[in-house]
Amino acid sequence: MRTTGLRCLGVFAVVAIGLSACASGGGSGAKVDASCKPAHKISTVQEGVLTVALTNTPPYSLQSGNKIAGIDSEIVNDLAKQECLSIEFAPYTYATAVPAVKTGRADVAIGGFDRTAERAKQVTLSDPAYLDEMTVMSKDGASTVDEFLGKRIGTVEGYLWVDALKKLNGVETRVYPDSGSVANDLKSGRIDIGIDGFGAATISTKGTDFKLEVLKKDPRVPATSEPSQTAILIDPKESDLATTLNGLIVELRSNGGLAKILEANGLPASAADVGSPRLI
Repeated sequence: MRTTGLRCLGVFAVVAIGLSACASGGGSGAKVDASCKPAHKISTVQEGVLTVALTNTPPYSLQSGNKIAGIDSEIVNDLAKQECLSIEFAPYTYATAVPAVKTGRADVAIGGFDRTAERAKQVTLSDPAYLDEMTVMSKDGASTVDEFLGKRIGTVEGYLWVDALKKLNGVETRVYPDSGSVANDLKSGRIDIGIDGFGAATISTKGTDFKLEVLKKDPRVPATSEPSQTAILIDPKESDLATTLNGLIVELRSNGGLAKILEANGLPASAADVGSPRLI
């Protein structure tokens, strides 16, 4: 869903989490037991550690206490467990996570990133993990671009539809750093309509009377033509890591594990049916 950024954040709180079934303990600073045997030989930024650039956008990825949670996080957790890795993570915005992976400060970035051609030039994209649709949050159930006219709309930086929304005549488009900020302004009335991925919109509007509608196809917003395929971003120097992660995604899809992860985080199981890989 997100485009690339130009710089990384300056200071982060980094938390190490032991995730393997072989770990000697949980929580911050846990170490992986020497008896744990990784399923594959892979290299990471730090030996024995998977360094994660975490974007805080539920349900795709978020920090929960001293752990990572959400759809992408569950996939990454499974990877770490399989490969006997602990996890260190730091919070990034969508604008800064891509360069962190590109320059090798993080092994992976998570948060429901779209598989875009521009992004593929900078980092390695995992195989498609799941689908997410452009979703409109409004009081009256808006579902067409024409219903945006004369309105103040808000969305999150980095979504593939941001530029198209900015070009709409008669629409004031505001761009926010995260889903929570969009939801806050929508609830306060500072914007009339919010636009997010389906999963994030479901979380943002929980307990409110806002209606959710997938935006109908419209040539003015090319992202409406088909749901976005999401990916985990991978350090381009770590080809073995990419191969291993892709293998895990295939396994989770075939054994039903991915569908369970999606349903547990508010997305339909059908979102695991991604079709052929594509770049947008």
